[in-house]
Amino acid sequence: MTHKRSSTGAGGKHSAGRLALMLAAANPVAETALASADVDLALDLIGERIIASGTSRQGGSSSRISVGVAFAAVALVVTAVALGAMLTTHTGIFPKTAGTENDTSELLRTDAPDFPALVSRLTQNVAFPPGYSRQAYLDRYVNEPSHKPDKNGAYNTVQAAGVQTNIAYWAVCAWRGYWLQAHAVGNAADAAAGAAGLEQLVNSSDALKKWDSFWPKYLAIAANENQGSAVLPVGLVNFDSVSCRGLEQPLGASK
Repeated sequence: MTHKRSSTGAGGKHSAGRLALMLAAANPVAETALASADVDLALDLIGERIIASGTSRQGGSSSRISVGVAFAAVALVVTAVALGAMLTTHTGIFPKTAGTENDTSELLRTDAPDFPALVSRLTQNVAFPPGYSRQAYLDRYVNEPSHKPDKNGAYNTVQAAGVQTNIAYWAVCAWRGYWLQAHAVGNAADAAAGAAGLEQLVNSSDALKKWDSFWPKYLAIAANENQGSAVLPVGLVNFDSVSCRGLEQPLGASK
């Protein structure tokens, strides 16, 4: 909905200017935090209220009302920004006991604004093949439907180990796809790099070793690739067609 601003005369322009100066002097938050159409509309309405007060009253009373409304606006905006900043991925909730699918580390809220940055930090040592965008895989993970609130507004949580295991597994699929592509066109150098990359990833990922019981099979895949064989180990017959479907090909441009 578009808000139509009221026209003002010289007095209105002077009052609007005073409002802008007062807000600039009193505002403790960054200007970019206020770059919102809703905030802009609210301040417009407040400015018009101050102008109306100035034209209908005389003397110090008008000035006091204007100043009071202006600082009320500042308090309202600052409160709104502060409440928004309180939503964080860190819940401060730690499971009392570890289970088969969880440890005792903090539960992380997946719909919080700072969740993507945390995912990036937790997985910064997970390598992807040349031509594969690491950020594209992180973006896909962050935007998984299960990471968004459901229709009732209930949010989901994960733990650091879950984030690391998931991204490392997706990287396994990416390295497998890299090798398959090189093998298909007879590019021996890239095929060797693909097998080596997969082996290095699995050997260096504590998360895979701890939480993915199939990690020895991933090493077996790399060993077969080093022998020029695309054969999958027993138990992973659907690895390429099902488990890694959509993940073996690059999700985005290389970064």
